[in-house]
Amino acid sequence: MRGQKGTCLQTYIPIRAEASSSSEIVSSLIFGESYIVNDTKENWLSISTFFDDYSGWISANTFNEYVELTKTNDLLYIEAVHKTEKMFIPCGALIPDTRFIKINDMDFEVKPNLKPNHHLPLRLQIEKVSKSFLNTPYLWGGRTFMGIDCSGFVQIVFKTLKINLPRDTSQQIFMGEKISFNALNTGDLVFFSAPNKEKVSHVGIMLNKKEVIHASGTVRISLVNEKGISNKDGLEYALISCNRIF
Repeated sequence: MRGQKGTCLQTYIPIRAEASSSSEIVSSLIFGESYIVNDTKENWLSISTFFDDYSGWISANTFNEYVELTKTNDLLYIEAVHKTEKMFIPCGALIPDTRFIKINDMDFEVKPNLKPNHHLPLRLQIEKVSKSFLNTPYLWGGRTFMGIDCSGFVQIVFKTLKINLPRDTSQQIFMGEKISFNALNTGDLVFFSAPNKEKVSHVGIMLNKKEVIHASGTVRISLVNEKGISNKDGLEYALISCNRIF
């Protein structure tokens, strides 16, 4: 299978650090995202994703042959329905323009359940999409409404705007233009370290000049100032960079 292209036709597929079901989940493929197989090991495939060039291992039994899908879902989730089955397709997934897709030799119809957001101005889109994730549980390596990490959250929200960001916070901090805290606006990214540390470890999206939405425990909204985000015990995240992506 080396060199073969595949497409995720499940809600999501965990990407693991090693070829083992007990290995750490480092990221995930979501519906419609494609990849190339680099290597095989027993029942595992070493892959690199097309969207963000992320590498890791997926279970071989999740493999589906390559399908080119180009339309991006910007709702928290939509449903794909067969006569006897249903599948949830998450935000950021790639879906067919025709609304119909064949999965495991069954014909599914993709049914949006709400009005999409792509007709809105860009900054309002960011607010609508990011707020739809509120209360989603934090999950290391997650990129869906069922569980998401801080950089996965930022990546997926911007993916719905057709803005491609790298997977990890350590990469995202180099994107866009550095700006001052006073210049922050809706959609700008803010990066944080642990208190008294310098290494970036957290990222969020500004909703306005005072509030940031971020995945920490759950996706939540916090007040932010020039020092960072505080809680009842003091400084929770120290602000280290403000970046404008668009």
